[in-house]
Amino acid sequence: MSSELNQIASWSLRWRIFLSGALCVVAAIAAAKPFDANVDLQAEQRYQLALEAQAGRDYRTMLVQLRQAAVEGHPEAQEMLGMVLLTGQTLYGSAVKADRCEARDWMRRAAVQGSETAKVQLVFLNRLRNAPAGRIDCE
Repeated sequence: MSSELNQIASWSLRWRIFLSGALCVVAAIAAAKPFDANVDLQAEQRYQLALEAQAGRDYRTMLVQLRQAAVEGHPEAQEMLGMVLLTGQTLYGSAVKADRCEARDWMRRAAVQGSETAKVQLVFLNRLRNAPAGRIDCE
């Protein structure tokens, strides 16, 4: 009788271990989400990712992360995006097309948030826009 009890207890323990393992696997699968680089990132994190991409010369990623951080109101990202759009292909190759009008818009947003650099750049952009040979109409 004792051996039968031991055998039952042994099977009972094995089933408990098996069920515990199965529950852990199910819980892990249910909690797992596919990795998405855009999930729950804050503007500051996007700005830092843009700086890392710039350092790694991945200018397309830099531009995407800068735009998103700038749209979310990050003043340094707005300022940097304005500078990136101002220099365009000169510094960033074919990944970034220069756009003075958009650069001015981002500089204006950064200036409103207190960026002194953006304020200086706005003066430059306004002079450039009003110069006869370099006139660019922005809406």
